[in-house]
Amino acid sequence: MPIDDQIGCAITGGLAFLAGNQLDSGELPVVTCERRDMQGALTLDPSVFPTALVAHSLGFVPGAEDLVGRAIDFLRGQRDEYGLWRHWTRDNPMFRPLPPDLDDTCCVSAVLAQRNAPDTVDPALIIANRDHRGLFYTWVVPRLRWTGPALRRVMLRQLRHQLVIRGFFRITSAEPGDVDAVVNANCLFALGAFPGHRAVVDYLLDILRDGCETTCDKWYDNPFVVRYAFSRSLRPVAPEAEDIIMPRLLSAKPANALERALLVSSMLDWGRVAEEATIGELLEEQREDGSWPLHSFYHGGRRRWPDGRIDDPFPYWGSTALTTAICLEALARWRQARGAA
Repeated sequence: MPIDDQIGCAITGGLAFLAGNQLDSGELPVVTCERRDMQGALTLDPSVFPTALVAHSLGFVPGAEDLVGRAIDFLRGQRDEYGLWRHWTRDNPMFRPLPPDLDDTCCVSAVLAQRNAPDTVDPALIIANRDHRGLFYTWVVPRLRWTGPALRRVMLRQLRHQLVIRGFFRITSAEPGDVDAVVNANCLFALGAFPGHRAVVDYLLDILRDGCETTCDKWYDNPFVVRYAFSRSLRPVAPEAEDIIMPRLLSAKPANALERALLVSSMLDWGRVAEEATIGELLEEQREDGSWPLHSFYHGGRRRWPDGRIDDPFPYWGSTALTTAICLEALARWRQARGAA
């Protein structure tokens, strides 16, 4: 069977799997595990972020419109009154002590904008949540420095819940002043060029030059995930990044279907089409039910100590639905790029 036909069959099977696993709310389930390989006990963890990632990936896949539409309804329902999002869903016991964050907010808002859906975030809220270097803070929490009237209103409301919010930072590796590279990349992806965006671009380029992809972010340590986020954010505003990131992509050796798919899509961001053999390997990894195997995508953070030590991350998040959606993105984009070549 020609490879284009194989991809068509794989997409049909993958979409059927996702349709069968999407919850009535529109959420795509995610699980946590103590082990990076996700081979230990798995715990369902109702969360916003994975559904945003799935919806983004399925935006490239023909025939996924109904799945994406239901996912968007779910995402819009998780928006707070100020237009921000948190990692956990409203029915998760951890929702109340959790402050809004820019990673979830920007990934959700980018998906809504791509589909011309309402309720995207006010860019002023995002741009105001930066440090003195012009880099984005991960968390939206009260700060002493002036952050503009829109963000100040959000922070004033949080002052009433300071004890609860402080509890979150006390029991997790998160810190109010966190500045994380993938989070900054996702902010840049959502905003595009904006006054001051070059500070973020230079920050990401320095990370690539120094080869720090595995240590640049508290919540992500897989270099394939990091380069995927960097590629989609830098390509529209910093095409010169290709000379730095492309050698890394071309020499990378993915260990599983998730990493292989992330690599294919990252290359396509820069107009490079992966070898057909790579796509063949991805197709071979699809299972009979239409899914691809579960792999971890992000984790629960690593505490950094003053002496430079970094704790081991814990736990890990991933889902079969997320891996499957990212694989479908890679296949659909590769087939389109190959046909256009």
